[in-house]
Amino acid sequence: MEKTLPTTTVTTYEHAVRWIYDRIDYERVRPRRQSNHFRLERVERLLALIDSPQQRIPAIHIAGTKGKGSTAAMVDSVLTASRVRSGLFTSPHIHLFEERMRVAGCMPDPDELTSMVRSLQETLHDADADLIQDGVTYFEVATLLAWMFFDRNDVELAVLETGLGGRLDCTTICQPVATVITSIGLDHTHILGNTVDAIAAEKAGIIKLDVPVFSWVRQPDAVRVVTERSAALKCDLFLGERDIFERGQKSVPGEVGQQRFDVETPLATHRDLTLPLLGDHQRRNAALAVAVSDFLSQTDGRVTTDSIAAGLASLSWPLRFEVVSTSPFIILDAAHNPDSIEACLHTLGSQNWPADRRALIFAVSRDKDAQQMLQLVHPHFDTIILTRFETNPRSYSPQELAELLDPRQFADTADTVTVVTAETPAEALSLARKTVGNDGVICGTGSIFLAAELRRLLRPSDDGCGRDRAAAGKQQ
Repeated sequence: MEKTLPTTTVTTYEHAVRWIYDRIDYERVRPRRQSNHFRLERVERLLALIDSPQQRIPAIHIAGTKGKGSTAAMVDSVLTASRVRSGLFTSPHIHLFEERMRVAGCMPDPDELTSMVRSLQETLHDADADLIQDGVTYFEVATLLAWMFFDRNDVELAVLETGLGGRLDCTTICQPVATVITSIGLDHTHILGNTVDAIAAEKAGIIKLDVPVFSWVRQPDAVRVVTERSAALKCDLFLGERDIFERGQKSVPGEVGQQRFDVETPLATHRDLTLPLLGDHQRRNAALAVAVSDFLSQTDGRVTTDSIAAGLASLSWPLRFEVVSTSPFIILDAAHNPDSIEACLHTLGSQNWPADRRALIFAVSRDKDAQQMLQLVHPHFDTIILTRFETNPRSYSPQELAELLDPRQFADTADTVTVVTAETPAEALSLARKTVGNDGVICGTGSIFLAAELRRLLRPSDDGCGRDRAAAGKQQ
């Protein structure tokens, strides 16, 4: 049987990135539920090709409809502050592919990424034909490269964010010392199911025998599923608002985009923690990260109350209600489903920013509930600018989004909200600036792809992770 992977050798960073992007990408193409790529035995065989590092490097495994990336970044920041050599794997990236993997806070440089891709390319070319006959997906390649990076750099503990669901996700082939399920909501319903309990069952698929579970699920059906799964696998379960608490939101004087609060876990009480992310949901994510860190402190003396506080305070996690300008206020948020849009709106409403005009820049992927998201945002802005992101073909067009604004659903606010379309994020940003002036508020949300493109326009030399994009090479 003929193999499907190209044989041209990777020699440059640009070539390496192009080889990665030539894989089947389910972040860009809607996956089929019956696809052969959603099989854990296949992932296990792929990892065996690189000597199964997931069997030697323990992990913190994190799933959830929203908040899983933020929680993973918080745990990783605490580990780095504790001088634990940690590896972080998250998705999607903002600007550079290699943002998805970090060791001790640093992603691979262009030469290292090129070397890993070349090695992986050669390994896959020599693999059994039946393993690669359907192609190796983008996320499978990303997972393999992350484990290679961790292995090369002597990682002590990996922090893994699931890509889709949990039960059949590539990251589920790991040896966790703790699992986290941040939240449950209706997202990716064409793959995960269209009920809360069905989606909860997919997320709870990361739970493994006798491994403690930390969760902030709230819906009764989700709590039931997570509780039953934990009990069946003899796992200690620590639930938000039962075993883990966050209290006492306080603003940070003179600091835009920060908050202070207390966290109580079964092992400790942490006072006056500082978090450079806004929103009630981020405090809950932080409380989970603190609870996991307290658990780790029982066996690793490097993790302390002070290092936990330092790790949260030093966190860098762009596009999570990120304030990128104060004249006007411009907020970029990666919200991409109704639950996360509600969290974004709640956070926006809790800020005491003086603003006479508020403009929304909105774009969304075709597999999301765009109409419900529009229904949620409509009453909160004076102007809504519908656009499309340019880096992913899954985007709705502005005209399609406009057609979803059913006059019968928006009759109460139709006279006070102006809806316009813009063909590009750059055009949308220009319109928004003209609309609100220097004293208003602009919010860009609906998709991480939109938020990333707006961030690139506003901060062209900042990749959001400590490295100048121009120095890393141009990514296609």
